[in-house]
Amino acid sequence: MKVTVKDKEVFQTIDPNVLAEHLETNGWQKVALVYENTWIWHKKNDVGQIFEIKQPVRQEFDAPQLIAEAFKTLEVVENRSQLDILSDLITALPNVAISGWINKVHGAESPAKITLMGFVVGKLRKISLELSGYDYQLALKAYEARSPVTCFGDLIKENDCFVLNNPRDFALLTEAELIS
Repeated sequence: MKVTVKDKEVFQTIDPNVLAEHLETNGWQKVALVYENTWIWHKKNDVGQIFEIKQPVRQEFDAPQLIAEAFKTLEVVENRSQLDILSDLITALPNVAISGWINKVHGAESPAKITLMGFVVGKLRKISLELSGYDYQLALKAYEARSPVTCFGDLIKENDCFVLNNPRDFALLTEAELIS
């Protein structure tokens, strides 16, 4: 099943430079710069069909629309769902809810770095965060009991690793809450 991403706010989180890196890495060729704000990229498939993507230079008013169109083309060319593509290109998600399990507690005192195995855009990922006080105590309890947890924060991708900044509303979940 292929998932189509339709949320304009999600496309606003995609850095145009990250899209450009993805295109270059996957064999796309820059062919033109239009009005100094949009790169045109082309790629031929095995039967000689040419595909085109318009990549914004900056995150401006029309950038989310251009990125949405790029995702539609990438879905066809890469034969992957837009959700898979998004998980590769996402660099930041503000005020996101993360659910998962505590994988590691780094340090024995509060505040401590925690590694959480949680879902980011449909893929299980390691997420680092720092907790203190009551949230830290809950994290220890969850780690020892292998209980699922949830919290909100600002997710940032740094060097292929995810960091949850400003974690808040940290709580234990029941298995039923995690599934629903």
